[in-house]
Amino acid sequence: MGEHSRQALGFIQPGETIQGGVERLFLEMGATAGGFRLIGGRLAQAYYHVAGPRSDSARAVEYGAAIVIDGEALVVAASGSFGPSVDGKPLLHLHGALADAQGQGHGGHLNVERCIAGVGGVHVHLMAGSGFRQAADPETRFSTFFPVSELNDAPYEPH
Repeated sequence: MGEHSRQALGFIQPGETIQGGVERLFLEMGATAGGFRLIGGRLAQAYYHVAGPRSDSARAVEYGAAIVIDGEALVVAASGSFGPSVDGKPLLHLHGALADAQGQGHGGHLNVERCIAGVGGVHVHLMAGSGFRQAADPETRFSTFFPVSELNDAPYEPH
């Protein structure tokens, strides 16, 4: 790790959203961008999306409607990025694998504003110092993440 990279272990409290918990943890680190992994815990509410082609879209794929896991879900593995959105607000992007109460696997883009930590909370590994900034990409027609460093926070220039 570089001399400016920082790591921490954090905890998302029961009842806290993934969005709120991860934002809080990065704020406590004094970080504006980074990567993170959910390394264990349970969700009281779990919502995720999968992407697929749609004939009514100019983009190659679109996220579908939220898929809801009935009951509690176990966090198997999840990794994401944290950084400023196109309007400068904190943005999380998280993909993960979950298991429902019957052990059935689920996975995709986790809806961080609707996923809520369950009993025992969720453990997080945070990595700050470099991360991502959201910017419009004319090639894919998505607002996607582009790498940035906290040492060089220059805006992304599309190619």
